[in-house]
Amino acid sequence: MTTQAAPERPGTPPEVEPGPPSVPDRGPWLLRTARWLREANPFVVTTLAIIVGLAFGAILIMVTTPLLLHSWAGFFSHPWATVRLNAITIWGAFELLFTGSIFDPRGVWTAIQHPSNANWTNALSPISSTLTYATPLILAGLGLAITFRTSLFNIGGQGQLIGGAILATYVGFTVNAPSIVLIPLEMLAAIIGGLLVASIVGILKAYTGAHEVIVTIMMNYVMGFLLAYLVLANGFKLPNESEGESKRIIVAGQLPRLFGFLSSTLQVNLGFIIALAAVVVVWWFLNRSTTGFEFQMVGANPEAARTAGVNARRVIVLAMCISGALVGLAGMVQVAGIDTYLTTPYGGTIGFDAIVIALLGRNTPFGVLGAALLFGALDSGGHQLQIYSSTNIDYSISLVIQAVIVFCVATPALILGLFRLRQPTTAKAALASSGWAK
Repeated sequence: MTTQAAPERPGTPPEVEPGPPSVPDRGPWLLRTARWLREANPFVVTTLAIIVGLAFGAILIMVTTPLLLHSWAGFFSHPWATVRLNAITIWGAFELLFTGSIFDPRGVWTAIQHPSNANWTNALSPISSTLTYATPLILAGLGLAITFRTSLFNIGGQGQLIGGAILATYVGFTVNAPSIVLIPLEMLAAIIGGLLVASIVGILKAYTGAHEVIVTIMMNYVMGFLLAYLVLANGFKLPNESEGESKRIIVAGQLPRLFGFLSSTLQVNLGFIIALAAVVVVWWFLNRSTTGFEFQMVGANPEAARTAGVNARRVIVLAMCISGALVGLAGMVQVAGIDTYLTTPYGGTIGFDAIVIALLGRNTPFGVLGAALLFGALDSGGHQLQIYSSTNIDYSISLVIQAVIVFCVATPALILGLFRLRQPTTAKAALASSGWAK
């Protein structure tokens, strides 16, 4: 018996078999790129922040340089001469920032035409200075970025850096061994030193609820006073030294310089290679490991992470320990690569600058690398600017540029409104451009 299909009712559209999902046409790649550049994504916001910082620096140069300020009095009588003088001066200042931090094309060309140790030293000196300054910032910034990604505000980088530097220095002047043995021992000691300082904060936070900001700030004072005691204590201080200076790390324990075969003045050393390796390891840890995923889960939504079975206490302690280990390693590369001894106070502002580096780098490993290199370039170029500027422009102009860049990155809504950018089309981009980017 053959069954006939039921006749379709009038006005009912025929059934259509579902096909493959349609992909929206986003237009040519040039149009897509233009749309992307109009969005407030992390790359665009950071780039525009740098431009705003440089523009602010240019204005500051004009209003603080007497020659340029007085030139505007004759603007209506000699407008072109006034604009030309200001433009040449500002361009020369930015040129000094570049040649003092990256390379001087004239110096590189001279070194190529007439290769010698002196010429190549002169050509490589700017980039060496930039990388030297950036090296501890990369490691310390990575450590703080890990805690920021876990919703922990680690403000104790300075104390953790001192903890790593103390143990690394102690190993460096007490252990008599070849470099291939002594340098890894110093690295291990620095990791342990920073880890121990940070673990106290992690344990108190996880098991007592103590606020990590308060505890980390207090640990900075504790480690600072401990260092002050040690550099004056017998067995640690330099003999016949009453000003507070530790014994020096032996030559075998000092990090070899990458361009040491050219000149001892090129200070960039093995620490930079260690920092690059740490960037890759931290990237893999955060993006490819289960523990790194748990860190980000706790950072994004602690309650949801607990519901999913993540041990939040374990994550807090582990995140602080890894962070302290990296910051402690930063103390090692500074003392073993540059200073070779400890004094009080130690570390300058590395521990606090690392907070800014992590913020500017969006708490991502490669972002931290770029931010540290930018700060290193501005610092190195700023000194060059002060030395060689014909109008006596002060080094502090580079600090102002740094501050403006960080301010703009920390308040992306300012850049969004100033340049009339569109909101990011993806949740990830919006998250990454929202300040701390947790």
